This record gives sequence, structure tokens and C-alpha cells, in this order.
Amino acid sequence: MTHPRDAAGPDHKPVITHVPEIDGVITSTFPFVRYEHDNVLTEMYRPEWVGVFADGEPIEHLYMVSAPTGGIRKEWYYHDHTLDRYVLIKGKVDLGLYDGRESSPTYGNFIVISLGESGTGLPHAVRIPPLVWHSLKWVTDEGIFMNAKLPGYERNFPDKFRVSRDELPAIITWNI
Repeated sequence: MTHPRDAAGPDHKPVITHVPEIDGVITSTFPFVRYEHDNVLTEMYRPEWVGVFADGEPIEHLYMVSAPTGGIRKEWYYHDHTLDRYVLIKGKVDLGLYDGRESSPTYGNFIVISLGESGTGLPHAVRIPPLVWHSLKWVTDEGIFMNAKLPGYERNFPDKFRVSRDELPAIITWNI
């Protein structure tokens, strides 16, 4: 039995943006295709898309974070050596980032980045280097994102450091 093969598809490529306010932070807006009424296909990862995922960089730990009622995550935290790569699946989230790396050219800078699901015109993913503090706030009533951590989570020696509110630099007035 033979069935017709689909025609060659478009060469989809994401929009990669290096965020100048915090060195090493990169966002991606992934291509998406609407088909058959309101169905949407969104590509989230291809090894040739160098940006949020660096060339040859593995995915060692992939997990999903669900916020069925939205809300604010008021904690601020960072990782000493772990790289976070968030990929938003559903909803809209604002992500606060503070450069806590003393050797960074953008040390002490603070920004808020908005991520949105396919079709919002917002980036869908962000690369957060080690020692960049972060916190998030869901803008929508519900949301889902994936995190492709590198290296993977070590249960007996977690690479997560929480910053108390009284230790936040004065520049951070958001999400506290």
C-alpha cells in the first residue's frame, strides 16, 4: 500500500536574541505552524538551533513545572554551576533576572523578561546561566514550562541557593 508523502516543509528557524542587559541570557521564539483549524505545531528543539541550547550541549534533566492556578513564586534563587533552560508550553510568565556574577560585565543588572506560548509574539524560551538569580510570576491563570537543566539535579547535593528578601539588592523591587 502506498500513500502520498507530505511535500517538503518550510525550513523553520527560531528567532534567537542575546539579552544585552544580562550577559549570557538568551531567548528564543520558536517557529509554529497553524494547521487544520486551530491546531498549532511548535518546534522546541533542534540540535542545529544554537541559542538557548548551545552547540552540542546535552539535555541531562528534563522536567515540567505546572501552575494550574497561576500565581507568584516569591522566592529568589540561583545555581552555582547549573544552567537552566526554560521552555514555555502554556500561558505567560514574567521572569525576573539579576546578575549576581561579580566577574560579569553586567554584574548588578536586573531585568524582567516575559515569556509566552506559541502565537503570542513573545519569546518561548530562555537560557539562564549559573549565578544569575531568578524569580517568576505567572501572568495567566495557568501555565506550564519545561526546564532542561544542565547538569541534572543531584538530590543529595542540590545546586540551589535561596536568597532571603532582606538580602536582595535595592535594585530588585519586583516580586517580593
